[in-house]
Amino acid sequence: MPDPAPSPWTLAWEMAHKQATGSPATLVQGYNIHLAGGAPSHLDSQPGQISAVITPRHGEPARATINITTLTTEEQQTLAAALTRTRHHEALLKGRLPTALADPARTGDVTIAPSPTQLTFACDCQQAPCQHTAALGHAVTRRLHTTPTLLTTLRGLTHRHLTDLLQTPDPAAATPGKRNRPNTPPRPAGPYITAHQAYQQHAGNTPTAPAPPSTEDSDRHTHTFAAMELPEPPPPAPPLNRLRHLATEAARQAQQLLTEGTTLETDPVADTIRLITSLPAGTRTEDAAHRLDMDPPALRRLLEAHALAGTPGVDATRHTYPDDPHALQQAAATINPLRPANTKPLITADNHITDSAADIQIRHGQDGKWYPFAASGHDWQLIAHPTYDPASAYHNALTELHTPSRSRQ
Repeated sequence: MPDPAPSPWTLAWEMAHKQATGSPATLVQGYNIHLAGGAPSHLDSQPGQISAVITPRHGEPARATINITTLTTEEQQTLAAALTRTRHHEALLKGRLPTALADPARTGDVTIAPSPTQLTFACDCQQAPCQHTAALGHAVTRRLHTTPTLLTTLRGLTHRHLTDLLQTPDPAAATPGKRNRPNTPPRPAGPYITAHQAYQQHAGNTPTAPAPPSTEDSDRHTHTFAAMELPEPPPPAPPLNRLRHLATEAARQAQQLLTEGTTLETDPVADTIRLITSLPAGTRTEDAAHRLDMDPPALRRLLEAHALAGTPGVDATRHTYPDDPHALQQAAATINPLRPANTKPLITADNHITDSAADIQIRHGQDGKWYPFAASGHDWQLIAHPTYDPASAYHNALTELHTPSRSRQ
């Protein structure tokens, strides 16, 4: 699958990294190391710091470190107070980082992305900034494509700390004069902006929605729409029955957005998975996989994940993000007595705990639940319902792996 379009977070990090490094030649050397696989997939991250052992093809390996200035306590409280006045705090509580928050007007003038002066480098080679730190910076850019919340962690806002701040903000910390700018149109969040992001940015100026129609009126309008005789659209457009479904679903979400303030799904892949689950199972996979530029087996894994756990299951299948290492170690300790064989140690990385001896991996989801996965070819498949208890999630994975139907696969 091709790389996603750069987000404001990746662009901001890339610009800060380039300017802080200073040398174009060093940046090119680091990029070549990164392309050659010299930077590991797992990066050691914590508030204020990210590091990894970088291995050049023709050179000595070295541990490179990038130090990032964290937000001050006052900046954190100002940010939290500003966000609780918008719908974006709901996305943050779910472990997402909306692109609209790249605009300081929406964050109490607190800039989430670091500036070049807020980055410093260290390396075992004693020559930082160097090719090793440059390769690490490029690896961070790549990670931010799929896990933009890494940026909040590096700025001192782990998911747990961010949750605490958003649930108990300090109202006096934000300056209303800086936050509320009714006469200033919001700046675009990036090279393009989707319709639902535009709505959420302008939601404060949206007139009050009319009262929702009665159930009788809604049923009558739905029936009239479904009964309309329309010609089949020409290829490559979807067939008419799918267009009817999409229009009905769009109307339902629009009504929820206006009357309840429901946050819309911002991930186009997860949103597509949610929509195609209502299509006939025998006809949805190949066409949808083609439109998503995805292999059909990968799409089937996402559909199975959605069937077990909805959109959070799809998110747990597709994405990784930094988690609290202490919480992972505690979870691993509760799992260890349940293992059928402990010849190999449990591996903790990002939000994953992997038992390679049993081909089981549990992942700490952004909703706080633990998701049980099993090895499936060269990938992982969600195989059971998630639970808030990591030991139960591991037990569910073991149980599912030993069911007769799965054993025959």
